[in-house]
Amino acid sequence: MNTALVADLSPASRRAASHLLERLGFRVAGASGSEEALAMAAGTAPDLIMIDGRLEMPSGGLLVEALRRLPGGQDFCLFHVTGDAAPASVRRAIEAGADDYLAKPFDEALLAFKLGQARTRGRLAGRSHLRLVQDNSAAGATAWRFGLFGKAV
Repeated sequence: MNTALVADLSPASRRAASHLLERLGFRVAGASGSEEALAMAAGTAPDLIMIDGRLEMPSGGLLVEALRRLPGGQDFCLFHVTGDAAPASVRRAIEAGADDYLAKPFDEALLAFKLGQARTRGRLAGRSHLRLVQDNSAAGATAWRFGLFGKAV
């Protein structure tokens, strides 16, 4: 069973995201602030961390950046969750280290789709498998290879 950490300022948003993740088979913990989320991530190493875009470190940096600097921080699958899905906001989160983003409000179908993409790219363990893809890079020949995919955007 995968584990998830939902870090959001809003108790209602934490409950809603936790409920959706539990329905999708995750064991979920919640954090109400950036310091709490950082401590929980360091102590539990969840498979998935969903971060409210309003959460920043007291120093002003993004929580995503602080999580990536933790030992093993490159292994977390990080979703930036925001009410502001403007391109500049999404780009800032992805550049800081988020694997993907979700715009609030989101439903179970969209969350399941995004989790499936993360599994396909190898960013989230679980039921995913490598995909067999056609490789046409060799001149005049069709070959097949197993492939993983990079960040969404």
